Amino acid sequence: MASDMSEHHTHGQLTNSSDQHLSTTGRDDTGSTTLLFGGRPSPLQSDVTEKVAQLSQVSEACLDIRGNTESEVVTETKWNAVQFVAAADLRAENATDKDPDSPYAWMVIFACLISLMLSIGINDAYGVYQQHYQLTEFPNATTAIISWIGTTQFLVMCVGGTFSGFLCEHFDTRVMSAVGAIVMGVALIAGSFCKTVQTLMLTQGLLYGIGASFPFVAGTSIPTQWFTKRRGLATGIALSGSGLGGMWMTSATQSLIDSVGRPWAMRVTGIVACVAVLAISPWMRVRLVPSQSEKIIDWSLLRDVRFNLFMGAATFAVAAYFGPFYQLPSYSVVVLHKSATWGTNMDTLMNGLSVLGRLAVGFLADFTGPLNLFIINTFLAAASLLVLWVPFDSVGTLIAVDLLFGFAIGGIVSVIPVVAAQVFGLARLPSIIGLLFIGYFIGGLLGVPPMSALLDDVGHRTDYTSSIWYMAILPVCSLIFSVAMRFLLTRNLCTKV
Repeated sequence: MASDMSEHHTHGQLTNSSDQHLSTTGRDDTGSTTLLFGGRPSPLQSDVTEKVAQLSQVSEACLDIRGNTESEVVTETKWNAVQFVAAADLRAENATDKDPDSPYAWMVIFACLISLMLSIGINDAYGVYQQHYQLTEFPNATTAIISWIGTTQFLVMCVGGTFSGFLCEHFDTRVMSAVGAIVMGVALIAGSFCKTVQTLMLTQGLLYGIGASFPFVAGTSIPTQWFTKRRGLATGIALSGSGLGGMWMTSATQSLIDSVGRPWAMRVTGIVACVAVLAISPWMRVRLVPSQSEKIIDWSLLRDVRFNLFMGAATFAVAAYFGPFYQLPSYSVVVLHKSATWGTNMDTLMNGLSVLGRLAVGFLADFTGPLNLFIINTFLAAASLLVLWVPFDSVGTLIAVDLLFGFAIGGIVSVIPVVAAQVFGLARLPSIIGLLFIGYFIGGLLGVPPMSALLDDVGHRTDYTSSIWYMAILPVCSLIFSVAMRFLLTRNLCTKV
């Protein structure tokens, strides 16, 4: 990409050196941004054209509100962003002859939905096991120790996701998904024979996390590559799989534990997960791959202030995600004196609302901008905990928390890949998300373990006040980072970004 800009940048002209792939960016008579590659544009070039147009709108809104005195600074930021995204997308090659926005693309979305339903959905349903271990199977073990089983699942998925992003770019994602399916099934079946917390950490936690990382990262990163028109909606549908999985897996797990016991509940879950993910693996394929060998992690992104702020926002959002799912079932029993089934139903309801949140944000992101919706949903998640759960401990307010937090947090996790694709480009998205998984790993450490330790050491396993306060601070931190990122992009509140 060229580094010198034409002095007539306010007219939307960009001149590049003749030896680069991108020759000219201009505006046609209708005012739309056009990339002149010569000949008929490919779907990839259309992606870049759309990206340049979106970034141009953002930066021009900045020019309108900041005035001419700062126009040079704003314009430089604008074209740096255009060059960054265009360069990222132009380094890609088509990995398949299948077209984006096609019926085949929707089959890929369905496969990703099933993949996330079983991989992250099982992790979302760990609150049922947490309740069973804490109140029945391991009553003498601390809450913090028991929570490490589910936390280990997610942390290992994040670590594995970092490397599986690289593998998805260099190896067949369909094979990687199939291998992950087998490991997931083996892990849960092996866990069904375990009798101690430590062995469950190795099987249900560590081994399952390794297997689930492959379908998890593929299901998260692939959808945005297959759509150029309704990318937000398609991604929202795919990522709703985790909420759907958490919703039905929560109820199914509790029913299986009640009827056949925890060991057989894990065996049935392992068999279902293995067979289902194997069945959809043929459709788990990428559309774009880098045209040259890349590093496992694209560390160059850390030189971008916008990405650092985005990573901070995503880190604290993930830290806030699992706390209510893990602690709400036992809170219902210990504090509200409800049955274990009632607590499980609350988790099911929260997962159901997270599905609606994912779908709603996926639909609205194409109209209002994904980063805008990330900020709104983060505000709602923080408000649900600070305004409703912290001061009250009644059944009615807990249901309100369940509904609002579930809807908001579902939208947050759904829109993260869309923000990444829009701001940082499509071609390296698996590796970008792999880098984000490092932030997710840190978020996993900042989330459930400190909450559980507060419940043990401060609340003595009966007073959840300190734990809830800690949960509420996390989305507030995410909100601060995301607002700062948007402030760097544009100060115009009406801009779609």
